[in-house]
Amino acid sequence: MVPKPMENTEETQVVVVRLETDQLFFDQLLNYINRMQSFEQKYTKQYKSNVVSLGSDLTTVTSPFKHDFEIWREIFRLYIDADVWDHSDGDFRPANPARECQNRFAKFTKHIEKIGLTPKFRDPHSARILMSFYKLNIELSYLRLLQEMNELATRKIIKKHDKRTHLIAKTQFPQIVNIDATSLTKALIYTVYNDLVGVVPQINDYLCPMCLNIAWRPLRLDCGHVFCSRCVVKASRRRIFDCPLCRSKRAVYNASVTNIDTALLNFLKLYFPKEIKEKQREIQQEISEEESLAIMQAYKHERSCTIM
Repeated sequence: MVPKPMENTEETQVVVVRLETDQLFFDQLLNYINRMQSFEQKYTKQYKSNVVSLGSDLTTVTSPFKHDFEIWREIFRLYIDADVWDHSDGDFRPANPARECQNRFAKFTKHIEKIGLTPKFRDPHSARILMSFYKLNIELSYLRLLQEMNELATRKIIKKHDKRTHLIAKTQFPQIVNIDATSLTKALIYTVYNDLVGVVPQINDYLCPMCLNIAWRPLRLDCGHVFCSRCVVKASRRRIFDCPLCRSKRAVYNASVTNIDTALLNFLKLYFPKEIKEKQREIQQEISEEESLAIMQAYKHERSCTIM
């Protein structure tokens, strides 16, 4: 629309110019975007199906009673630490560019090979499942790269169109059609973490917020937060009666044996037996040191007393 000032008047006349070629241009562009979105939807459905299938196979080799369980736990711990998809703070939006994701994943696989985890597998299916896990990540990185290229190409095409026609499609077109495809990759990344990596529990998800160690004999306070029973006792001795996290009134003070989360206790026994034994040794050593200190203080007190 081109505003045209009228002679000898303050009014403005609006002249509407129909641009049939521009309409054809946008129709073709929309058709291209729709076809790409259709392809991505079909690919997403197949990808999720492959993840579910691999997750089913993974559960057969990651039983806590099998030798390969600890190896898989270490592999997934290193995968999480590699931060391939930049999912920190629970945000699975792939903030890293596709090339950066590929580089991080390559470093992860090289590190696995360097420390020799794969040859330690006893179940022959584990090596095959690991290769399938690698393949899913590589496919995801290529999908991310394809989306970046399509998004960049679309924006450049619109920008060039605006430059030639002096229109403002650059700002208006994205409001009509979503050309940011990161939400799709984000959903697939979540699927990988939830259905594959999440199959093997990691100790970082079960740490006591006070001692930053495994929450052995976990006490679930009235507010819902979980701590070691030992840490709750020590907090009570220091007259900390409110929850250290949410400050819920008298949550620590009211805690008792009935607050022990039995289901979580059994879960920790099953999946973290080594960590629990180490925590028990630390607790026992700490108790012994406290008792020794109490005996020494009592002995000094006796010697300082004067018999009249």
